[in-house]
Amino acid sequence: MKITAPKCREELEAINIKDALEEDYYISNGTISSLEGITEWEERVVFDQIHFQQASFESLHFYQVEFIDCIFEKCDLSNVVMDQALFHRVEFIECKLFGANITDGRLTDVRLVENLANYLNLSFSKLKKVSFTKCILNHADFVDSTFQQVELENCELNEANFTDTSLNGIDLSTSTYENLIVSMEDLKGCTVSMEQAIGFAKSLGVIIKE
Repeated sequence: MKITAPKCREELEAINIKDALEEDYYISNGTISSLEGITEWEERVVFDQIHFQQASFESLHFYQVEFIDCIFEKCDLSNVVMDQALFHRVEFIECKLFGANITDGRLTDVRLVENLANYLNLSFSKLKKVSFTKCILNHADFVDSTFQQVELENCELNEANFTDTSLNGIDLSTSTYENLIVSMEDLKGCTVSMEQAIGFAKSLGVIIKE
């Protein structure tokens, strides 16, 4: 699957986010390494062509925030709340998304690589052309979400919750887990490894004869 990369310029000037928000809620073309001075609650902020580098969003709350052509590199988004957020052509590289709450979000052309994202909440969200590669997603919530061209490659998914989310067309064969929260109906059309298939069969009470 080809995911359109963020359209960010290579040379970007540093932005002081506190000063920028005092002038406008549309912030574009720059790098941000600190969110110091930002209030705990911000709404309807648009970030366009921003490279976030080692920035901490921990425990901040954004409502209807938009990220367009953005890169998050080694950032800490632990326990951030982003209700109804929009992500379009965005990359998360080696970030912490522990407990990040991005419910009712819209993600299109998004790539996540080597992120620690236990307890990430993407419930009620729409994901289109989104790839998770080598991400730790134990106990993550994808409840009642829509997946369209979503890849999960070499991820940890133990106790991930896919209730009311169809996994038709999703390949789980390279990912690992001891248990998934998902119905047999929502597993239809999903690709799994032989070992995973045996695990699902045992969960249905089927006796596997060696």
